[in-house]
Amino acid sequence: MRSDQIHRALAQGMNRFEVCQLVAKGVKATHKTGARFEDSINDVLQYLGTHDTPREGLHPAIPQVSVKSLKPAA
Repeated sequence: MRSDQIHRALAQGMNRFEVCQLVAKGVKATHKTGARFEDSINDVLQYLGTHDTPREGLHPAIPQVSVKSLKPAA
């Protein structure tokens, strides 16, 4: 069932927003013309639920850039 696939994807450490975004991108990239969207969604959810996410997460931390002090214009 699809709810089981969603719960497996959420168990990988992603939140609901990330799962929705990744499913939308995955379906867009893998959908074949003439195939059912439901099958494409199920395939992407199956992939997300069975593959481990990287240790640093899906969005690694961006190093902070030093902010230069601003001088007044006048």
